[in-house]
Amino acid sequence: MVFRGVPSKACQRCRDRRLKCDLRKDSCSSCLRAIIPCSGYRDTRELRIADESKAIQKKVIAGISPPSGQDLFWLPLSLEAQARDAFFVHYVAGTTTTWDFLKLYYPTSPSDHLALSIDAASLAYLSHEMHSEAASAIAKEKYVSALRTTSKAVQSPGLVAEEPTLLASLVLDLFEKITNADSKHNGAWKSHVNGALALVRLRGLDQFQDPSAVKVLVRLSTNFIITAIASGDPVPNELVTLRAYAGKQLYAVDPKWHLTDLMIHYANLRANILRRIISVDEYVRASLKLDSKLQSLSNEMPESWLYKTTILDHDSEGVYERRFDAYIDRHVTQTWNVLRLIRILLNQSVLQYCLCSTQSSITKTVPLLIQTTSDIIIAMARDICASVPQYVKCKGTYMYRAGHQSSSPVQEVAPSSKESNNTPGNSCHINSASRLLDIYTLIFSLYIVGGASSLTSFMKPWVITQLHYIGEHYGIRNAELVARILEEAKDINPWSVYTLLGSYAFVA
Repeated sequence: MVFRGVPSKACQRCRDRRLKCDLRKDSCSSCLRAIIPCSGYRDTRELRIADESKAIQKKVIAGISPPSGQDLFWLPLSLEAQARDAFFVHYVAGTTTTWDFLKLYYPTSPSDHLALSIDAASLAYLSHEMHSEAASAIAKEKYVSALRTTSKAVQSPGLVAEEPTLLASLVLDLFEKITNADSKHNGAWKSHVNGALALVRLRGLDQFQDPSAVKVLVRLSTNFIITAIASGDPVPNELVTLRAYAGKQLYAVDPKWHLTDLMIHYANLRANILRRIISVDEYVRASLKLDSKLQSLSNEMPESWLYKTTILDHDSEGVYERRFDAYIDRHVTQTWNVLRLIRILLNQSVLQYCLCSTQSSITKTVPLLIQTTSDIIIAMARDICASVPQYVKCKGTYMYRAGHQSSSPVQEVAPSSKESNNTPGNSCHINSASRLLDIYTLIFSLYIVGGASSLTSFMKPWVITQLHYIGEHYGIRNAELVARILEEAKDINPWSVYTLLGSYAFVA
């Protein structure tokens, strides 16, 4: 339940930000929603309360995040209720809204199998963010119950074609991505997206007409493609047909949509070479062709997707080679960096084949290919490094300035400024869940740069430094984990690191 109150004392964060604090045992809800440790309280007397639970639920259903704590606080709720609220604030009506089609099922779902699935994923998410063993234990219990009830729903003629059953499969897949870091040896890691695609086939695409239903298809297609890439599996033609239908319904023409289409080609190419369906020569040619398409996509970015390059006239620890780029938002940055890291992986594999090539049809062009692929790898790595300061440096240090009239990134020289102005800690609001997500999306891209090849070895120390800073300054443990992987020079498949980071559970 949500109450209006005026506590005379509060935890340190609420006092610093002048927020009302609920003084909840273990952690106040303001800190819980911000996903940070709570410092504890002073005094819990003199409370005035008024039930406003229904009002807040209506705001969430309407797509508005619950208040940040300026005039509301929460009395103790069950762990399941806290997890569900955190889940909906993050995925449905707040930080990402990538699951906003679940709005109708807040605070609870009338379908048992969907309700249990949401509880399992919610508790898994809370456990990951708050490092709660209690939430993890209950999440596993809920997951087992959700599997059992969803299996019954799939076997029921009256439930199998209903939307809650499809949504339950997608939410169970989210649970797997949050909790499981192994995409190769766990069948459940990809079974739920396969099951969801089968349920769509059963219902028929023509049953997905309204915008919310089409968003479900988009979520499924994105999850399926990424799961296929990480698992080394091909993408079936059925999913291509699904995307064509969803794209037509949504009139999708943005760069991210086109990039996802190219990711299907990447998934199939990777699956073909891993399964030895194509020869090395065929793989090299196909990789170069796909890289050319990715280059064309970057050249055709609309003006609103362009970034602005600034060159400092002084060294800065958090800025690689004095260059940083500013983007309009996280989604644009992430699209650019995914494009870049795929190009790095493609060209790195071509480079490796060229260096090992002795007798093949590409032997004559090996010197040129080595130079070309090397140049692309270095250029893409530098671009990724330049995308980091906008998000990792503290808020207010680097701001995006829209409106430049250029078909390519603009370059300008920043005026002289004292290094202290660029030192993390100035105007730094690190407690924002959205800001933490901005930063989290950079970790995999940084890993690709740091682990790419000897070509980027001179960037590796800077990358490791940034990852340690992200881990220490923002409390993101996985950044420290990835830094250690790079420091120990472990030979780990990049997509295994991607699954270790939670796949699309936290960044898509």
